[in-house]
Amino acid sequence: MQFHKSRLKFVLPLSLGVAIAANIMLVNNYQEVPDQNRIYIVIGAALLTAVISYFLFPQDGDHPEDRDSK
Repeated sequence: MQFHKSRLKFVLPLSLGVAIAANIMLVNNYQEVPDQNRIYIVIGAALLTAVISYFLFPQDGDHPEDRDSK
């Protein structure tokens, strides 16, 4: 499996959006969560989103049938 830089144009905005949404939800709905734990939750949500979205967005050549057999 190759690293595809073109996937980053999907992964980074999704991760940023999830981080912002998680932070807003934690601030508005869960005030009892300490600030340090909020940061850990937001970072964890962003990283999990990045990993999942990296593997779910297919690129040309990912499928074995797409490759030329030389």
